[in-house]
Amino acid sequence: MTTWHMLTGEYPACRAEASGEGGPASGGVGDYTHALACELLRRGHSVHVWSPSVAPHAGDGAIQLHPLPDAFGARARAVLQSGWDALPGTVLLQYVPNALGAGGLNLPFCRWLQRRGSARDVRVMFHEPYFYFSWNPVGNLRAVVQRLMARLLIEASRSIYLSTETWRRYLPSSTPAVVLPIPSTIPRCADSAAVARFRSAVAAGSATGVVGHFGTYGDHVARELEPIVPLILGARPSAHFLCIGRRGDRFAGALRAQHPALAARIHHTGSLSAKDAAAAIRACDVMVQPYPDGVTTRRTSVMAPLANGVATVSTAGDLTEPVWSETSAVALEPAGAAGAVAAKVVQLLEAPSARAALSHAGRRAYDAHFSIERSVDTLLSAR
Repeated sequence: MTTWHMLTGEYPACRAEASGEGGPASGGVGDYTHALACELLRRGHSVHVWSPSVAPHAGDGAIQLHPLPDAFGARARAVLQSGWDALPGTVLLQYVPNALGAGGLNLPFCRWLQRRGSARDVRVMFHEPYFYFSWNPVGNLRAVVQRLMARLLIEASRSIYLSTETWRRYLPSSTPAVVLPIPSTIPRCADSAAVARFRSAVAAGSATGVVGHFGTYGDHVARELEPIVPLILGARPSAHFLCIGRRGDRFAGALRAQHPALAARIHHTGSLSAKDAAAAIRACDVMVQPYPDGVTTRRTSVMAPLANGVATVSTAGDLTEPVWSETSAVALEPAGAAGAVAAKVVQLLEAPSARAALSHAGRRAYDAHFSIERSVDTLLSAR
């Protein structure tokens, strides 16, 4: 078995490492790193997580957490060098440029890792490649430096991974890379009683008609979702809408204020444990997950309903990869087409057989392409 050293700018602070439960119900690089570490641990590997965001922890048979004294600066590099010398293994950097500190301009760390890549099995997972060019001179400086950072990390790596196929176009064309979709950080729900409780709280007595959205309701997604909800509820008078996840209360409150006639049919859960978030998702007949740039394999919020076998409607945009149409994992409508998205949701509410078929296709695609098990299979096959 192998020793894995995972470098990440963020990591959940309070976890029972081997359980896979608890923590925020919204995903992120930290939750992804935790899920990856748990699956490697389950398969018998030794896992060490190095991050500025963790407290010291050591447990027999558990994930080993190592705090870094700064955000991948000189002191952190000394700690990493000492730790890796004492316990050689595979180094896997979860790369988000701004998470390396130094305002997203941590060129020294990338040079340091590049110099050590020839002597170690260094790998980089590109969650994001670099900042884009714009009219802002400061932003353009960041864009230039981060492109150089990405090149140094590619030179440092024996294996390169991408969170989405789309990132290939942002890296040199000769770069060999494998896509590792970001799996659901929400478990599969097996608690039918919890599902029934969520369902009853939203729409007691309604056989079909609960539509949900899971996420953190950031501005871009909220703007995409906002016109869809009243169209669904207006077309289907028996339907209810459930906002699942952090800041869902704020989004639901704004919708109720804008559409008082629909207020009684708009609900929210607030922040939930991962286990309860899964139950809330399972309580829905259809999930609607629109994104202004399109659904991608980076979106953990869409992975949660797929893993739990709930029929899902999403949007196709500039970043959407071919795998979504090839697998029929979700029902796709164009990004920005609120009417088409709402109509698709209503159609699925009214067609149990089509809804069941979409649910099955989504779960099958998740198991075959997106699950944490597939990601770890890929990591281990590269050795």
